[in-house]
Amino acid sequence: MWVNYFTKKKFSPRIDVNPSVNLGMCVVIPSYNEPGLLKSLGSIAECNLPPCDVEVIVVVNHPEGSNSEVLENSLKSVIDVVEANQLWGSERLRFHAVMAFNLPRKQAGVGYARQIGMDEAAFRLLSVGRQQGIIACFDADSQCKPNYLTELYGMWNQYPKTHACSVRFEHPLSGDDFPAEVYNGIAAYELHLRYYNQASRFIDFPFAYHTVGSSMACSAEAYVKFGGMNRHQAGEDFYFLQKIIPHGHFRELNTTCVYPSPRPSNRVPFGTGRAMSRLVYSHEPISTYHLESFLNLKPLLLNVTNLYGYSVPQTEGFINSLAEPLKEFLIQVDAAKAIENVRANASSPKTFKKRFFLWFDAFMLLKYMNFAAEKHYGRQPVDDQAKNLLACLGYKPSETLSTQDLLLIYREIESVEWSAKL
Repeated sequence: MWVNYFTKKKFSPRIDVNPSVNLGMCVVIPSYNEPGLLKSLGSIAECNLPPCDVEVIVVVNHPEGSNSEVLENSLKSVIDVVEANQLWGSERLRFHAVMAFNLPRKQAGVGYARQIGMDEAAFRLLSVGRQQGIIACFDADSQCKPNYLTELYGMWNQYPKTHACSVRFEHPLSGDDFPAEVYNGIAAYELHLRYYNQASRFIDFPFAYHTVGSSMACSAEAYVKFGGMNRHQAGEDFYFLQKIIPHGHFRELNTTCVYPSPRPSNRVPFGTGRAMSRLVYSHEPISTYHLESFLNLKPLLLNVTNLYGYSVPQTEGFINSLAEPLKEFLIQVDAAKAIENVRANASSPKTFKKRFFLWFDAFMLLKYMNFAAEKHYGRQPVDDQAKNLLACLGYKPSETLSTQDLLLIYREIESVEWSAKL
């Protein structure tokens, strides 16, 4: 099966060194105009090594028409990878630079760079028979705990059927690298991410997981099975993992941690860097979705199985009984017809529920949240909504809690949540 994937893509290996027969993990790092690449490679080099061999594949990339500064930085990044291999490389840990220069401007971006590196990683792992070999995604401005590689290996060793996982992440909340405004801003943005995740879980949405590109991993077999990485210039991580998550065998790895950079960036149209850029340069505060947007969904999600036995008029009546923002959205997306199609292809309540959530998936949830924000609630201060959700979860948050205080509570909730699954 995996041969067909590479044949269809007309794939040609870019690394001319044969993989070790003991290769079991590849860390893929896209690097575009990155001044601090060597520091991130050093963070990987400081990791304890797992029983398998590890390769770090750095995709040094830039679009066609880039200026001289970007070109020089690309060449320097290649040299950085060579230097990393000289400093820290061994028979068990190797660093490879893949030069992806002058990419078509319409396609160039982090998605394409990840795709190049992950295709290379999958090919190398599968060519030595490592179907469950691990492809870990990292960023060129991130750091990690020293147990990053061993914990990834240990999880797949314990749960070999795992398709993919989300790795715990924590942005730095203090330091000398950025102004205080940036650290305060990233606390608010990470709080938004964790609030969204926890609110989704509170209403029992089944696909509530973090999808952060610098802290995710998959098996080589799953990578090929689910069609590989996309070329989106932003949100590539979300799109990639949402192809995998609904099919199960997705896990959360919380015994290690990745530390993504909080830096502002205008490289992508949305995401962490753009949110930080709007905060720093346009003084646009970090906001989030109104908790009511989530709570409106509870009656729908609780009654999914019941919908299996409804007639079309009953389904339409049920939709009309829902909160106004959700009702308007479901009518707009012709939900009654979609639900009838799901029902027609389901032989039991169980299969109906599974198929329902293939329709009302994480993309549909996000579309609804944006609809509700635009048409009804507006964007809300993240601290306020985070406190409201904590109250729903049984906490009694003080009005004096800072953004960082709230974030630390949410980090702890997710840490405890994971421990309870063991």
